[in-house]
Amino acid sequence: MHNKQVWLFNFSSSTVGGGLIRTLETIKWFDSNNGSYFIVSYTIKDLVSKYKKNNKYFFVSENKIKRLFSDGYYIDKIIGEIGKPDIYFSYGIPVFKDVGRINWFHISNALAIKTDKISLPFKTRVQMLVLKRRIIKSMKYTDIITGESEFSVNLLKKEISEKDFECHYDILPNGYDINSIKNIVNKKKQTLTKYAITIGTYKYKKIEIALELFHHIKEVNNLNKFKIIGSKRNIPKSVINDKFVEIKSSPSRDEILTLLYNAEYYISASQIENSSNAVLEALLLSKNIILSNIPSHNEMLRNFKTKKIIINNITFNSLENIDHNKVEAISWDQVCRKMLGIVNNYKQSYNSIRK
Repeated sequence: MHNKQVWLFNFSSSTVGGGLIRTLETIKWFDSNNGSYFIVSYTIKDLVSKYKKNNKYFFVSENKIKRLFSDGYYIDKIIGEIGKPDIYFSYGIPVFKDVGRINWFHISNALAIKTDKISLPFKTRVQMLVLKRRIIKSMKYTDIITGESEFSVNLLKKEISEKDFECHYDILPNGYDINSIKNIVNKKKQTLTKYAITIGTYKYKKIEIALELFHHIKEVNNLNKFKIIGSKRNIPKSVINDKFVEIKSSPSRDEILTLLYNAEYYISASQIENSSNAVLEALLLSKNIILSNIPSHNEMLRNFKTKKIIINNITFNSLENIDHNKVEAISWDQVCRKMLGIVNNYKQSYNSIRK
């Protein structure tokens, strides 16, 4: 490893969804750019093993109970081997001690900051409340705080506003894979069956309301299917038994992008999001979109004029014939380069304060 700054990334809780996408894209970029150290879960060992030209990996177990109450049990051993890194980047995991010369906490899940009025299983709610307390407590060791939207950063900023913490705040958005998007849009659209699609089946995604939205628009748009991407175990039986519903539990990344590209509508009724990677890809690929009226969704739609849809006194924003050129989006290469810029901005502001 020959880079001037030594980075240690902690992505050890990221094994699925948008967190896994960010993990792999960051790993790929740094492996092609002088390398870095990464703490990742054993469950994704096979996915990262091909990126070993310059990177080095530390694999940790997925003991959720142990990690909830003593996360970071592996850090001292790693630091003993590599020394104190210049930058420690922790994705959703509290910065439990002074690990690096610069310690960076990235908000991976807005639920870790806000659970009020959000539909969650009791166990998940308790876990999020414990995590929230640990995050706030860890701010005394944190130099940089980022999130994927203004909404998520402001949530945490508000929570710690009365405490004497001096942190540098910034937005580190989701990115997209330029080649994957180009490969998809260069294909001819499949128009055999018109359908709407949604991604994610956690309780707060409100799949049953997304299905109501589908039924609200299906006749006027000649939609024949509502395709749901995600685990079947989280989906209410009333949704599973709907004759229009088709569930795909674990499609590949290319299959997901193809499904988005051929969809007439992408629908999200989610109650909360940090900033949805699925929504970003839907804006880049799908023809039309309907999103719940929540802050992070609204940030993604601010360049567009939308129409309101009201279902059961809940307001949604509809965007038809999406102009993909107006979507605010940057590639994963730009996201990783922005990380370097955030560090430089922090150093400049820190040196300015010291003067």
